Amino acid sequence: LPGLLYERLDEFGIDYAVATLGTATTPEHIQLLMRSAPELVFCFDGDKAGREAAWKALETALPFVTGAQTLRFLLLPEGEDPDSFVRTRGKEAFESVLAKAEPMSEYMLRELTSRVNMRSAEGRAKFLQDAKPMLAQIKAPMLSLVLRKQSAGLGDVSQEELESRYGIKSVSRPR
Repeated sequence: LPGLLYERLDEFGIDYAVATLGTATTPEHIQLLMRSAPELVFCFDGDKAGREAAWKALETALPFVTGAQTLRFLLLPEGEDPDSFVRTRGKEAFESVLAKAEPMSEYMLRELTSRVNMRSAEGRAKFLQDAKPMLAQIKAPMLSLVLRKQSAGLGDVSQEELESRYGIKSVSRPR
């Protein structure tokens, strides 16, 4: 992937990393990477800008999620970036935290629920409102179904109620 190789990590034997080199993750980046690898781990700095970039990468990736690839997210500790982490802790430590990267679905739901008070009806309603456009972008049928079920449970509504409010036609159940 010309121009995207993460050279500093390559020096430490991590030759499978790419970087956007200071730019936001674009749809073109996502498409290229999804064609190139069965699993993508988005790794970001642990600061506010890194968290914002991770969320933006998630939003950019959602329309391209097919269910054929695995997408995971890793936010490094505050004050760390991949270069500094590998330089100070080494390749093995980096690969250890990389192995614990959060699946895309868990990252998305955790972030959405962390932004509201899930103990209140208003907070759960806001969560469901915020989740709707994200869930609508996921084209992978089974992943979309599972995430709608999880979101309904978190929002304390039935899946049927959620799908009705989201304008999703229910799939008839086998008799």
